[in-house]
Amino acid sequence: MDDRRTANSPGSGLVLRQARDLFLSSGDFDPLVREPIQASWVRSSRLRVDTDHLDPTYHGPIEEPSALALSAAPVLAALAEELANESVSIILTDAHGLVLQRTCADQSLVRELDRAYLSPGFSYTEEQVGTNGIGTTLEAGIPTMVTGSEHFTGRLGGFACAGAPIHHPITGALLGVLDLTSSVSHSNALLMYCARSTAQKIEQQVLARAGARELALFRDYLAACQHPGSGVLALSKDLVMMNAQAQQRFDPADQAALLARSADAAGESSPVTLVTDLPSGLVARMDYKPAFSGAELAGGVLRIQVQSGLDSSTGASPSVVPVMPGLAGTSATWQRVCHAVDSSRQSGSWVVLEGEAGVGKIALLRSVNQLRNGSGHFRVMDASEAGPAWLDTIAEELAAGAGSLVVRRAHLLDAETVNGLSDLLLEYADERSGVWVALTMRSEPRNPAVDAQLLPHFAHTIEVPPLRHHLEDMHKLVPHLLGRLNRGNQLSISSSALAQLMRLPWLGNVEQLRRVLLRVAQHRRSGTIQLDDLPGECRATTRRRLTQLESLERDAVVKALVIHRGNKDKAASDLGMSRATIYRKIRDYGIVLTI
Repeated sequence: MDDRRTANSPGSGLVLRQARDLFLSSGDFDPLVREPIQASWVRSSRLRVDTDHLDPTYHGPIEEPSALALSAAPVLAALAEELANESVSIILTDAHGLVLQRTCADQSLVRELDRAYLSPGFSYTEEQVGTNGIGTTLEAGIPTMVTGSEHFTGRLGGFACAGAPIHHPITGALLGVLDLTSSVSHSNALLMYCARSTAQKIEQQVLARAGARELALFRDYLAACQHPGSGVLALSKDLVMMNAQAQQRFDPADQAALLARSADAAGESSPVTLVTDLPSGLVARMDYKPAFSGAELAGGVLRIQVQSGLDSSTGASPSVVPVMPGLAGTSATWQRVCHAVDSSRQSGSWVVLEGEAGVGKIALLRSVNQLRNGSGHFRVMDASEAGPAWLDTIAEELAAGAGSLVVRRAHLLDAETVNGLSDLLLEYADERSGVWVALTMRSEPRNPAVDAQLLPHFAHTIEVPPLRHHLEDMHKLVPHLLGRLNRGNQLSISSSALAQLMRLPWLGNVEQLRRVLLRVAQHRRSGTIQLDDLPGECRATTRRRLTQLESLERDAVVKALVIHRGNKDKAASDLGMSRATIYRKIRDYGIVLTI
């Protein structure tokens, strides 16, 4: 074998430098450069990674150990003890190339690693630093050794890095990378073997800890099931359990609503109480209690109690809700909220509407005003514009003694303005028959001044549910919004496109749905909206909020997949990604392929 293939052979460093210079100058490859390195150099070049300087993104200090770090801890401690006399650094990263921890006994190597920013909190993906043992392992999805000038960036040419992927032993999901880094002069053939065997041991620990967490959750679930008549739901990241009482008491639609609502408590380490309106008309109280395996959160158990509402055993009928102008929705959840607000308006009781941004609080109040006050006065005062003149306008509205006054986003008011507004409401409290006042505000975070001084002036607080808690209303809501956005043109939506919209979490609620449909209507003004007409954000089901950069990346992946009819190889090529990377992006963003 030509000794140019061997990293530590005489002259190999010179051969690699010449091969790298050849590629950077002409794009051609020395045939002795390994195929995985060639592919990584091409990706790094397309990403325009700097070949001479390092500037990886710093994401801040690692505050708490991740589940992967906790599983890896005993394995890495044993390895560190074995390598105590070796000039080798042990590095653990997450699935996105973020360095979680680093252990190294050789202080001279530590200083070199620090100068290369290969330390906790920095990202070492190929997008950041080009070909390297961590980023290239993530891209290729297989154990990868990168030595000397095989690194795309010259600043890393003094290192030898052996990276091995760590997968979840049950789901197969990529959890991170175990990387062993040394100087080129200290590297040897055992580095790669040691990295692979260590990654396998970490996977075994992940399996053991997963089993312990599931056992802890199961024990708490069984204990909760001992209470007679209680519906019980237990959930973790990978597991959902529901007892017989819950399955018998709640029909499939109610069970789906309970599962959706329970997601709001998932991951909480403190007890939480949730209240949710169910499609059947029931109102359920869910008391969440976290389950722990030692100090690690294993999941949570929710005891479900029916508080009120229509029970199928009574044969009672819900209150008749009038047709609400400008609104759409027939679910029991939405109808109950409409009825509550309408009743407050009819009785003249001042009301507070709480809920997430975009759920339709102002639209609901405007609809009730139109229903009960015809073309009567309707004034919205936004708390974000509060000041002395703002309070003067409030006073004028209250003195007018007619119509409806809405203080929007009251949670934004400062303490001084809260005092002034409270005095005004107290002054006009006896004249409630004239003007109807409503506040709208977020449920979280709370404003203590508002809670203490303003809420006592209002008879009721009504929570307007997020769209994800009454997705069945999408059948009415989508056509309604399309009609308003595309006046004069017939624009409908196909069943497959509507079904896709109903799979999404809609963290921005009805307002986000309106913006999405507006984008669609700007491109298709008549006919039927198909799956391919939906924007990128509608082809991904991730429940976390994405950064602007992540949103752009998600849309680019979706667009490439649509153009190539789901062919991942062609889409990856267009985007300058490896096949492994596009699979990871599809998984991370929850991109749904229905092509």
